[in-house]
Parts: sequence; C-alpha cells; structure tokens
Amino acid sequence: MDVEAAESAPSSSSFDLAEQLLRLQEDDLDLEYDVASFDSEAQQSHITRIVDAVALSATSVQDANIYQCILCSIKCVGSMHSDLSHRLLDTLLSGMNVILDEIADMEPTTVATYTEPLERYAFLVKWMTEMMEKHRDQHGSSDKGLKRAAASTRKGDVSWTWTSSLPSVLTLMSKTLRIVSERMWSSKAMRDTFVSRCILQPVMLCQENEAYLKVQVIKQGMFKVLCLAVKLHGQAFHVQTSILQALQYYEHLAEPMAELLGVMRTDFDIERLGEDVLRDLAAKSFTSLDTKSPRSFGRFLVRMTELNPRTVLKQMSLLERQQESESYPIRNAMIEVHGLLIKYLSMSEDDVDIAPNEDDEDDDRSAPQKQMDMLFERLFERFLDLTTFVRTKVIQVCSKLCDIPAKLPAQRLRMTSLAIRSLEDKGSHVRRNAISLLIKLLLTHPYGVLHGGELDARVWTERRDVVRAELARAEERLEFPVTDVEQEAPPDKTKPRRSDLDLDALAASQQSMTQAEQDHLVKLRLTVTYYDDALHFVHMVEQGVPILIQLLASTNKAEVLESMEFFRVAHEYKVRGAADGVRAMVHLIWAKDNALIMEDGSQIKGVRSRLMEVYRSLYFSAYPGLSRAEQVARVCRNMIERTFGATLAELTSLEQLFCLMHAEGLVERAVVDKLWEVYASTRPISRAQRRGSIMVLSMLAKAERELVADKMDVLLRIGLGNLGARDLVLCKHTCIALQHVSGSAKKIKGALSDENVRYPMHHTMFTRLSAVIEMTTDVIGRHPEWFSVAEAAIDAMYLLGEQPDAMCTDIVRRMSYAAFTPTGRTADDAYRMAQLVFVVGHMGLKQMVYLELVEREFKRRKSVRDASNDSSSKRTSELDQVAEQAEDDIGDTMAWVRERELLYGPQSLLACYGTLVPFICSNTRQYPDAYLQRAAALTLCKFMCISSEYCEANLGLLLHILRTSKDAVVRANAVIGLGDVAVCFGTLVDENSERLFAGLGDADLGVKKNTLMVLTHLILNGMIKVKGQLGELAKCLEDDEMRVSDLAKLFFSELAMKENAVYNHLPDIISHLSTGEHAVDETTFMNTMRFIFTFIDKERQAENVIEKLCQRFRLTTEERSWRDIAYCLSLLPYRSERSIKKLVDALPFYQDKLYVPEVHQRFTEILTKMHQGKVSAAAKAGDTDLREFEDALHQAAAQGTQDQAMEEATHAQAAKLEKRQAPQTRLRTRRARQTRPAHP
Repeated sequence: MDVEAAESAPSSSSFDLAEQLLRLQEDDLDLEYDVASFDSEAQQSHITRIVDAVALSATSVQDANIYQCILCSIKCVGSMHSDLSHRLLDTLLSGMNVILDEIADMEPTTVATYTEPLERYAFLVKWMTEMMEKHRDQHGSSDKGLKRAAASTRKGDVSWTWTSSLPSVLTLMSKTLRIVSERMWSSKAMRDTFVSRCILQPVMLCQENEAYLKVQVIKQGMFKVLCLAVKLHGQAFHVQTSILQALQYYEHLAEPMAELLGVMRTDFDIERLGEDVLRDLAAKSFTSLDTKSPRSFGRFLVRMTELNPRTVLKQMSLLERQQESESYPIRNAMIEVHGLLIKYLSMSEDDVDIAPNEDDEDDDRSAPQKQMDMLFERLFERFLDLTTFVRTKVIQVCSKLCDIPAKLPAQRLRMTSLAIRSLEDKGSHVRRNAISLLIKLLLTHPYGVLHGGELDARVWTERRDVVRAELARAEERLEFPVTDVEQEAPPDKTKPRRSDLDLDALAASQQSMTQAEQDHLVKLRLTVTYYDDALHFVHMVEQGVPILIQLLASTNKAEVLESMEFFRVAHEYKVRGAADGVRAMVHLIWAKDNALIMEDGSQIKGVRSRLMEVYRSLYFSAYPGLSRAEQVARVCRNMIERTFGATLAELTSLEQLFCLMHAEGLVERAVVDKLWEVYASTRPISRAQRRGSIMVLSMLAKAERELVADKMDVLLRIGLGNLGARDLVLCKHTCIALQHVSGSAKKIKGALSDENVRYPMHHTMFTRLSAVIEMTTDVIGRHPEWFSVAEAAIDAMYLLGEQPDAMCTDIVRRMSYAAFTPTGRTADDAYRMAQLVFVVGHMGLKQMVYLELVEREFKRRKSVRDASNDSSSKRTSELDQVAEQAEDDIGDTMAWVRERELLYGPQSLLACYGTLVPFICSNTRQYPDAYLQRAAALTLCKFMCISSEYCEANLGLLLHILRTSKDAVVRANAVIGLGDVAVCFGTLVDENSERLFAGLGDADLGVKKNTLMVLTHLILNGMIKVKGQLGELAKCLEDDEMRVSDLAKLFFSELAMKENAVYNHLPDIISHLSTGEHAVDETTFMNTMRFIFTFIDKERQAENVIEKLCQRFRLTTEERSWRDIAYCLSLLPYRSERSIKKLVDALPFYQDKLYVPEVHQRFTEILTKMHQGKVSAAAKAGDTDLREFEDALHQAAAQGTQDQAMEEATHAQAAKLEKRQAPQTRLRTRRARQTRPAHP
C-alpha cells in the first residue's frame, strides 16, 4: 500500500494502553501496510507526512491514520535509512514534549484530557526505543559505534547515531515522570501500567547494554528515570524486582545497580529501597555449582558497601548468614564488606579510642567499637575457611586495613599471629599473600612514635626494662594501704586486689601527689604497655623468619619474590633473624631469571634480578648524609661482612652474585681500591676483615682478571708472606685469588687453544707457592687448614705454570726427604707423612688433567702446521689422513701414559707411592693418626681415578674402608671418591653399587648426605644402573634431617623428568618399603607413597599401576600388605573409564580382603574420587555401574566381616571344647595306666 492509500484509511480515536502493550508483547499489532516494501522516495514521503502532521498539531497522534503511519514506520525502522529513523524519533520526542508542556500549564482538574495523547506518545517512544535497541548495530550503537559517535561529536560531525539521541529520550522520560500526576488516570493500576511498562521497561532494556553504562550522561539519565519513578510514582517494588533480576542475569550491572541505590540515597533521600534489596539478597541461597550469580551479587555488595556503608551496616545481622554460603565468591564478597565497614567505622569516630584495652574489666566501649570488634572477629574466622580463594581474600582485606589511619594495635597483633600461621598454608596464593600482609604490617606498624621504626627486640627490651624500673620507683612513693586482714596474711609477691585495698587511704595517698606526679605515673604505665605491645609484635614476626627462609626455596616464583621483599624490609627494620634470610637468599642467584606474569596482568622481574636489587638496596645504595669516602667505606664493609661465617656454598653463590653486580657496574672502582687497602693494611685489623677483603677481590676477579693481575706483588707480599704463614685461611684465599690471574675463559668444546695466561717457572710466585706447600709443623703446627691451603696452591701452580710437573717433582722429593727423616716426635712425623701423601695424591690428579692439556697442545700445533701447508687438494687429502692417524696416536699415547706410566712407570715418582698409600690405608693400627688415614684414603681415591688397573686392584680396599672405618670424615670422603671413580670407570663400580647405597643408612649426617648427592649425580646421569635400590632413596624422603629429605625430594623430582623412570621403579619401591627386612612403619610408608605417586600423572601409567597393584592382593596373606596396597590404589587418579574398569574387573582379587576396616575405607575414598571426577555426560552415564560396584564392595565387606566373625567364633568354640574335654582325657589315660599288666 502506498502513502495515498494510507491517507484514505478510516480514523478511530479509541486507545487502550494495556491492550496495546499486550498486543505488542504478542506481536499482534494491527498494521495495515509494510513500509519496508516502499522505495526510498516513498519512505521519505511517508516520514515527511508524519513530521508535518505532528508539527502542525501534537495531538494529531490521536488521528488513526497518522497513528497507523507511525506504527508501520516503527515496525520497519530496521530497514529504513538512519536519517529517516532519526527524523521519526525526533518527531515523536518533539510531539511528546509539547504534550508535556501543555499538561504542565493546565489546571490539575483538566489534565485528564491529555491522558490519551500522552499514552500514545509514551507507547510509541517505548516501542521505538525497543526497535532501535534491536537494530542498534545498524544505527551506530555497538561498542565501535559508541566510539565513532564520541569521535564524531568531538569533530563536529553531524552524522546521527542512536546513542546520540538516547540522552534526549531519557531526559524526556524524566520530564514525563516529574509532570504527570495521578489525576490523569482513573485508577492506580492504569498509572502503574503507564510508568512501569512505557517508562521503566525501556530503561531497563537499555541497561542490559554494557556499553551504555560507560557513557556517563546515559548512565546518569537512566538512574534519574528510575529514581523519579520510585520517588514520585511508588515504583519501589518494581525497581527492586528489576534490580534483583539484573543482578541474577547480567554481571555487568553489579556495580551500576549499587551506584543507582547510592544515587537514590544521596540525591533523592530514598534509603528504604536499598535496605529491601539487601534483605532480599540476605535471604538468597547460593550453591557451590552456581558460578555466575554469586559473583554478580558479590560485586554488588562490595560496591554497595563502598557507596552506602551505613545502609549495609544496618542489615549486617541479616547478611551475616552469607558468611556460611556454599559459594565462595559470595563469601569473598562478605569478607570485603567486613573490611569496608571496619574502615567506615574507624573513620567515623575520630573522638573514640578505636582499639580499647582488652584487659579492662569494664566494657565501656562505644557502639562503633563493639561493631568493629564483632566485624574483626567475623573476619578472622575466615582464616580457617576451607577454600583457598577465601583465605587469600581475607588476607588481602587485612592488608588493606593496615592502611587506614586508625592503627588498631590489638587487631594488628591478631593479624600478625594469623599471618604467621598462614605461612604454612597448603595454598601458595595464601602463603604469598600472608607474606605481603607481614610486609604491610611491618611498614605500617604503630610503634615508631617514640624511637623511630626499627624493631630490634634487644633494644626494645632494654627500653622497657628502664621504664619498668622507673615505674616501680614511682609506685613505691604511692603506698597501697590494705585492711587488717590483708596485713595479717603472709607476705605475697603479687599485688593486692582492687577489692582488698583501703580505698579511702588510697584516695588520700593519691591526693598527696601533685598533678604532675600523677600525670607522670600514668605516662609511665602507658609507656610500659606500649613497649609490651611492641615486643609482642616483634617476637611474633621473629617466629615467622624460619618459615620464610624455607619459602625462599619454594617452586612458586611469586612466593619467592615476596619472601625476598620481606627480608629486605625486615632487614631495614633490624628484625632479628632477617640477616639470616638475606644470607640464605643469595643461593637464588642460580635461579632462572624469567619474568613472571601475575593474575592481574602485571609483569614482575625474575628472581635473579630481584636478588640483585635487594642486595643493591641493602648494601650498595648511598646513605643520605654520608660523604663520598664514608659511602665507599660503608659499601666495602658490607661486602666484607657478607663473607663472615659463610659456608662454601654461600661463598660460591656470593661469588656469582658479586660477579654479576660487577659486570653491571654496581661495584665502583673506589670500592675495589678500598678492598685492596684493607687487604694490604699495615695497621692491626681483625683477621676476618683481611680474609673477607681477599675473598671479595677474588670473587670480583672472576669477572675481571686485571683486578688481581695488576696487584700480584701485593698478593705475594701479604697472603704468601709472613701474614699468610700466620693465617692459613688468608693464605688459602690468596692462592684462590691467584688462580683468577689466568683468566676465567671457558673451554669451548672441540677447541684446541688454551686461553689461560701462563708464567715461566722461575717467576717469584711459584717460589712462594712452593714454600706454602712445604710448610712444616715447626711453622704451622698440626693445623688442619694446611690441607686446603696446599690444594689451592697446587691448583694455582698447575693453572699458571708453563711446566708445573717439573717443580712438583722437586717439591715431592724435598717433602719425601723431610717425611722419612725422623724428628723424634711421633705426632709430627705422622703429620709430615700425611702432608706428603696428600700432596702426592693431589699432584697425581692435577697431572692427569695436565696431560689432557699437553695432548690438546700437541693437536693444536699440528693443526697449525697443517693449515700452513699449501699443497694440492690430493696432497691435502693424504695429509688429512695422516693427521687423523697422528691425532689417534697422540690420544693413544696419552691414554697409555695415564694408564701405565703415572702409577706404574719405572721412572715415575708417583709409582713409589702407588703401593705406599694402600699399605697405609690397610694398616690402621700401625698408622693410627687421623690426619694420615684421611689423607691416605683421599689419595687412594684420586689414584684410582687415574688408572683403571690401579682402580680394579684397590676397589675392594676402598669398599672395605667405606664399610669399616670409624672415622666419619674418611667414610664421607670415600663416598665422594667412589662417585668420582664411577664417573671414570663406571663398569667397575656398577658391580658393587649396593655398597654405595649402604651409605644411606650411615649414622653420620655428612656421610648420608654425601651418599645421597653422589647417587643423585650417578643415577640421573646414567652412570650406574639401579637394581631395585631406589627404595633406600625413598626412605630418605621421611628422614628427620630436613637437608636429607629435601635432597631426596629433589632427586625424585629430577628423576620424574625422565620418561617413565619413577613408574618403572614403583613396584620395587613399594615392595622394599612394605615387606621384608627393609620395611618401614605404616605412617612413613603413607607419607613416602603420597609424594612418589604425585609423579604418576599419565592415564596409561595409572591404568597399569592399578592392574599390577590389584594382582598383588592374590600374592599376599598379611593384612599390612593389604592396607599398603589399598592405600596406594587410593592415591591414583581415576580420570578415565579404563582406570575404573580395571579396578572393577579386579574385584575378585580383593573382595575377600574388604573386611579389614582400613582396606574398605580406602576403597570408599576411591569411590568418592570416581564420583567427583565424572564431569562428562558419557562418564555420568556410568553412574549406574559405579553404584553397582559400590554395592558389591559393601556386600563383600559385610560378607567378609561375617565370615571373619564366624571363623573367630569357630576357633573360640573349638578351644573351649578342647579345654572342656581335657580333664576327661587325662582321667582315661590314668585308668588305662592302672589296668595295664605289670612286666615280669
């Protein structure tokens, strides 16, 4: 139908809003023609007719023809050009605005005449809004359209979008609600229909679009409409229902709905609606399976509390039930609500002491204080929540509460205690946030008012003792008179009770004091309380330090970083034990330095970078107020102090750290010069300072050899001079520093060149090194440190000398002459022999390494000659073949020298000692000196690494020493030596590997730890084969010594990285620990298996383990074995149908064992795990089979229990019958003897 046909349509003025709304809802509006079928000119003419009619008279909407035209146009707005839609919308808004102006100017008694046109316009605008929302992408109302609309508005572009007109629509709706009154309708129901369906419904529809809520003018417009509907037209219930539905189905409306209620309270004084919504929310029940609505309601609650804390506080008695909700998001929200309310209460009562004294008998707290205490109690209860996310949230909320102005000392102490406890939580997120809370508690602690922020417990104790003494003297001047009865009582050290005091006399005594004295007494008492609280806080923080040191080794990188930050802060606050943490974290220098992406998307530095930042902050950063020289001295002192009391592992890690810091320019040249000044100082300084300076210089020289190469004369004068002779530790580290003179260039695989710097043997350095090695008991006595000094000196000699073997030969000859020349002092003679044996052994080992360098040098020279040959290609090919043959000859020659010449050659000096050393080791009674036996055993191990023939000849002796020696040092060294021998000649040791495993049961911790480390190295690198001995390694998982158990855990973690390694050895481990002479108790077995089964994570592996374990039930008859097997089965994951089927099919193997309570309990746990793991529809379809399996288990258990009871009853009855028949049997026997005829 065209436009002319539309104009000739009949007119009708009847209009029923409710009927029209119903027909619109059912899509049953009476539309006479389809505007979408018009061409563009017809559509434009159609819209122009509507515009002209409404412009002529706003009431023309009552004309049936015009109204029909508008309806048809709105219906087809999706197919019209946006300009036409804009004109139509603008026309409707203008016409409705005119009607509203007319209504505003009329008398209240006559406004009813404009009800119909207003309803028509409201209906049309409502439908237009809904259609525009339906086709909003076409009219520029998508997210991109919103951005384009905003950009076009800034540029002055006149292109129209639906979003640009939405504020006008909302403004008109607000105007409608302000102007219309109940006089326009004959009933309240009709007015409610108009307001709720024509005004509120389209606004609620627009709220479903998240993009609109990001435009402030639109959001405020929607809020205003809703607020006016509630304020002026009693639509509170409708809005309340809409808010709850919005929270149920639209997550993005959580915060806006809270903001809406905030606007109602602040701008329209409507508080009741917010309370009603909170009451409805409090009555809701959320299940653990519901994930969407709890999050939405939770965010609403949090935002509501931020905007209207007073309203939420009124309803807390009802909302508290959500603290126990099954859904953890709502519990998280309640925790945040508690925190926000505490913050609100603490800031709303400035004139009240927020943290009352808990020891006060009179509860004179104000209402806000009582509410805060109650909220804190509810908050602290959540530290025991079953869900990790909730425990994490409560810790985060407590961290935020540390920032509020009120210090809350009593609650802070409770927070500290709970945070320390949470450091041992099983959840890594909980532990990490607990560390953050401790850091925040340290940074914001309230005990820095009198003496600054430092928390040294010793200093605080001294301060408290001083004030306590002063308080005692002050209280002595105030006598406490007591009654006669009290005076007659025996003396007691405790103070009299308040009820026993003579109050009149006390009052008189107090009146005798001046006001200043009374004020001073009160101040002293408060100060003592202040110090007690501070010490309580400090001691609790100190309790957490050992746990935090352990967390530095966590596998969770974020947790490690937080622990490092804690120790940085604690060190600055001088917390006792923080220095131990800073020292322990130095080992993190070996961690991978990957950046970490957190949950919120932020990126944090790697562990190594953070470690360098911590050390720079603590020890290298400039202090304000110090001069340049003082700053250098401070940095130098800090670096030296890091070496005090450090272990070898700590020194190694510290060396790597200082090298990296020096490479990044963090160690200034002035600091290096100061270190040399300390080392070469002629003033009397402590040995530790001089030692520390050369240690640090040696560490830095690893990164820059010139640091020590340019100061070689100082090293020779100090460390290898008189000072070194008196301090062997200083001498040793000087020799180590000399080793860095050669440079630290790493050997490139396949390279033939030697990059080390070498010196001629007539250099003064080698003379000094020889003197150090040949020091006798006349100079150093029987000092155990000499052996490490000699080792470092020999290493330096072989590293720096061009021909060290020649000089070493002379040294051995001179030491041999001295050792075999008796002094008349048996102890000195034995010590000199120990020196000789040690030097011979270490020189032999270094000579083997030196031969490899000689071989490499031969090959290098030959490759240079070959490279300079310019012969023809054929000739070159022939030479290459000759060269390869020559290289093989060189390698064979060197191998022969190492195998036959060093320890067996007729001209070899070491050959003389090759037989002497085993003789000393095997004759401990003849050579009982501990130093000599230790040196001989160590040299024996070194000689065995040189020659396989020598190794095979003396392997039995070494194993005998390992088994029988009473010296733990000898056994520990023998274990390490045996590991080195296994590297060199693996086949020899592999045959006797059980002797090596025996060290795991050694009573000495050092031997056990060395054995574990050696086995870890050999097994992981495939140098020995494991023949069922992993069970002994598994025992170490539950060792009482933490270092041993940690090493065992590291071993199995590394072993699990090898394909099927743990899985292949699992049967042997279970058998070893469960039965036989090596079996452990059940608790240890369960703890060990719980750790090992974490590595059985593949479905195929789990299926095979289930089958093998079930078959074991047939082969065992002991209940202990049944319990162990059932426990192992309960540790496996049952994620696949095949795993479940294998267990079900094996029911005949274990059904007769189910009468044992522990076995039945384990299978019940397995059933629970199966039900929890069924998430897919196919898996859930197998629930019937599982129920049948469960019934079969219960029946088998019941039958087994019955059979067992019957068997026990049968045995008891048989025993009883036998006991009853025993007298009769004895009587028959006696009679038979009496009637027996006598022998002739």
